[in-house]
Amino acid sequence: MVKFRFGFRLLAALTLLAGLANAGLADDPTAATLLGYKPAQTVDVTIPAAAEVSTCTVKLEYLKKLPDGKQPTAWVVKDSGGKILRKFYDSTGTGGVNSIAYYRDGEEVYRDIITGGKINQFRWVGAEGSKWGVDLSGKGKVDSWVVISPEEVSQELLTAVLTNDEKRLEALLITPAELASMGLPQAEVARIQAKLAAAPATFAATTKALAGLKAADVSWIHLETKLPQTIPADSIGAAADVVKYKHGAILYQNGNGAGAKHDWLQTGEIIQVGKAWRLIQAPTAGMQNTEIDDTAKNGPGPIPIPKGAEKLIQDLNELDKAGPGPGKDGLIAFNLKRAGILQQIAALCTKAEDRDVWLRQVADAFAGAAQQGDKGSLDRLSQWKDAVAKEPGSTIVAYVQFRHMSSEYSVELGKIGTAGQDKLTKLQESWKEKLTKFINDHPKTDDTPDAMLQLGMVNEFFGSKMDGEAKAAYGLLIKNFPTHTLAKKAQGCLDRLTLEGNTIKLAGPTVGGGPQFNIASHAGKAVIVYYWASWNDLAQTDFSKITLALKAFPGKVELVGVNLDTAAGDALAFIKANNVAGTHLHMPGGLDSPLAAQYGITSLPVMFLVGPDGKVITRTAQAATVDEELTKIFKTEEKK
Repeated sequence: MVKFRFGFRLLAALTLLAGLANAGLADDPTAATLLGYKPAQTVDVTIPAAAEVSTCTVKLEYLKKLPDGKQPTAWVVKDSGGKILRKFYDSTGTGGVNSIAYYRDGEEVYRDIITGGKINQFRWVGAEGSKWGVDLSGKGKVDSWVVISPEEVSQELLTAVLTNDEKRLEALLITPAELASMGLPQAEVARIQAKLAAAPATFAATTKALAGLKAADVSWIHLETKLPQTIPADSIGAAADVVKYKHGAILYQNGNGAGAKHDWLQTGEIIQVGKAWRLIQAPTAGMQNTEIDDTAKNGPGPIPIPKGAEKLIQDLNELDKAGPGPGKDGLIAFNLKRAGILQQIAALCTKAEDRDVWLRQVADAFAGAAQQGDKGSLDRLSQWKDAVAKEPGSTIVAYVQFRHMSSEYSVELGKIGTAGQDKLTKLQESWKEKLTKFINDHPKTDDTPDAMLQLGMVNEFFGSKMDGEAKAAYGLLIKNFPTHTLAKKAQGCLDRLTLEGNTIKLAGPTVGGGPQFNIASHAGKAVIVYYWASWNDLAQTDFSKITLALKAFPGKVELVGVNLDTAAGDALAFIKANNVAGTHLHMPGGLDSPLAAQYGITSLPVMFLVGPDGKVITRTAQAATVDEELTKIFKTEEKK
């Protein structure tokens, strides 16, 4: 997404919009003018292709009159299908646009708020969350947060570390004014001030320790905390009750696929100030709880280190640093060794809630080994699943169950391979039943969004007759977990399922750092859109078939490849080695990249066939029969 800052000419244009609210039609703003405005912060919003802008409409909307009789208005921009793209508000009825609302797929996700002629407030809404930031310096960046949840604090914090942005961290720290407003005892104020004073040095040490991480390869998974603590105001003589998380830990993923690793970033204490949650210190890397002595007094942290586990923690860190050996055997050995160390650490915990933090990682390790074909690990997961289900109050029942069922499915799928359609169908039917039961039994766990996405995917396996159930699964994920990272992918899946007969929107940078491409530039031609990766066995043969189809219709068909390799270099090498034609787009992230999320691409290959009018004819095209589909298109065109 392009970041945008208003210059003097655009500021003048915004001011003029005030008069347009009461002007004649001749002075009405055009869609092209209004769509020229972009969000001041990085956020995913709908941006029509250049060829579609002329089909968009602009209409003045009169809002409910204010008590003083003034008339608020809003210029509303809609696409050709009637979905809202932008709203420019004059909410005071006094003239002048004071907020711009941006939409994605017809739903508002973000607002820029204008005061004093400048955009200086930024609100994320709807599926984008609840953040509300303020620019106090006039530099176009968030200096402070009016509203921000603990989860969003952790996302901002991880981004600050990955980009080595100390200013981003400062925006999350409690301010002197906020600290003073809480009316805390002097000793508590001094404790917090000491942590704040150490924040720059701690942040520098953390970013140095994690300098090897690349932002494009790292994904936020979740924030792990215990229940928030409430300290009544009268018990400490404060101005109001103090609500805080004593500790928080961010679980993040580095990389994708079998080589992906998970690690932790400690947030320290998080305090609620009004509608915003504030940090009092900089983050620290790893699973170590740096405040063990403090923990005994104030409650356990999310990554408790039991007494006597210091050597085991060191062994675990060394194992993770070394990583797995080559091949499946290397991955199995690595995961089994990791599980052994983690179990020893868990055994030293005296509280069940502390032990469960470590046992989650044991489950991950056994699942990793099981998915590489180690039957013993799958058996251990099965036994463990039954055992934890019998423990009253266990917090890891759903966690272990989901990893067991996922590993079991993966192993059985591997046995079937490419043969045995009947066996595959039976396996998918069984998988669908298990996912449905898991979602019903555990509607609000960390793994539920993943189960909902998987349920949508398995329904798609059964063909268009199950599209309704697939859409229901994706829709439920978006409704129940709107801010989850998988919600965007689920929305993409919904968009893909309704793509036929609609105009495709596809734009992005080309492989190897080439110019930005927009599929609208191929208007008037049929287009084969092929999602691929160099590691997919079908890519080479599919491209050979597609090349033959292109030659059969010279000048009438274009190929647009969407590469989902993690590294662009792998795509370039494949294209050169196989002499692949066409234009190929690439963005970092592989199957988790924005290009994959746009239309919910969860497996490869996927092929769309687009007609000369820019509308998708089929979203399930096949390389073996694409020449027949193209023949139908041009026969139809000849008849017109």
